[in-house]
Amino acid sequence: MRPGQALAIDTILIVEDDVFISMDAADAVARAGVNVITTESVRDALEILDTEHISGAILDFQVRDGAVTPIVQRLRRNGIPFRIVSGSAIKEIEENGIPQELCASKPADYRQVLVSLMKDVPSSGSHSRH
Repeated sequence: MRPGQALAIDTILIVEDDVFISMDAADAVARAGVNVITTESVRDALEILDTEHISGAILDFQVRDGAVTPIVQRLRRNGIPFRIVSGSAIKEIEENGIPQELCASKPADYRQVLVSLMKDVPSSGSHSRH
């Protein structure tokens, strides 16, 4: 991600209930030139998806009010790419319909997670910026 490079992802939703991990993730994503919205719960994330323009998401699998599977379902319906970064067992995540290739274990390099996420985003020509 070079300075001045147009990014296909302009706003990332981070759902993480550990404040220090959330800050680390948000800092890494923001340093890449991407806007960040953070929340600690499934309920709040679903509200954000209803009201904000989100072009990608980084999710812990288990947060304050449960597994993020309702968020994953909404992201899939809306064609929004996501990654799971979690300390949960990969088998548990896969049993919820999320393939291993969309997952990273904690601790994670969130810049690398963002790079991986960007590979799933359509070219910027087909993605409205505003």
